[in-house]
Amino acid sequence: MKKQRAIITTIIAAALSVSLAGCSGAAGSSKAEAMDFQAKLELKAPDPAVGSSPKILFVGNSHVFYNNLSMMFLNIVNSQGYKSSVKELSSGYYSLKQYADTDDQGGALLDKTFSRENWDFVILQENTSMALANAAEKEMFPPSRILDEKIKAAGGQSVFLMTWAPKNGMKIGLSQQKREAVQANLAGSYMTIADELDALLAPAGIGFMRCAQEYPDIELWDTDKQHPSLAGSYLAACILYSVIYQESPENCPYISELDQDVASKLQSIAADLVLG
Repeated sequence: MKKQRAIITTIIAAALSVSLAGCSGAAGSSKAEAMDFQAKLELKAPDPAVGSSPKILFVGNSHVFYNNLSMMFLNIVNSQGYKSSVKELSSGYYSLKQYADTDDQGGALLDKTFSRENWDFVILQENTSMALANAAEKEMFPPSRILDEKIKAAGGQSVFLMTWAPKNGMKIGLSQQKREAVQANLAGSYMTIADELDALLAPAGIGFMRCAQEYPDIELWDTDKQHPSLAGSYLAACILYSVIYQESPENCPYISELDQDVASKLQSIAADLVLG
């Protein structure tokens, strides 16, 4: 169930509370070039490599707290024989600009979290409207630089969680664009800032496109056609696991409430996308 409160939560084993519901907004105007979602990606690996019990912080909005993404990730980690301490700070509609602003309630809470604890990995998820190409230079990139500087100063690594386009695309400027065009737009922004900051990139949005092409029968979107379904969140969690642990999630015994065949397909997509 999606719980309607915005809080920071500590996850040890199976304990997790998630934040208030909401969704990423839609605004902006840009025409993105076509993108081959099946092309091999050259993704940065963690440096240093993940330790025996990393501390991981999720920062984002409803795309993070839908279906308990951070819990799914932790369950995959545990099922693979590892340990991790995970916390989440998420609130509906929130942007990285708000999280970087210490005068904002969420930003103040994140700053306090940074001051109290050091994090091995901080997963950053941007509001969709802020990540579109025409807005990213002003809205996404400056706060990303601020947050990344804080993360690195404390010895951590930033992980940009690339989100997915709405199932039916979205209106950008004066025109309705298909999801593939919107995803290419979003992917460009996430890739650009991750490359600039030498940060990690978890290309979940590209994973969505690959899955939609290869297995159109797997429903990755919730009924609102913007947020992830259970399968969509599981795919994102598998991709995050592959990026941080540099291991395939294939044959992971934890499959949430998914059918085994569906989970196996999602695990394979994540492994191929990240580890190639």
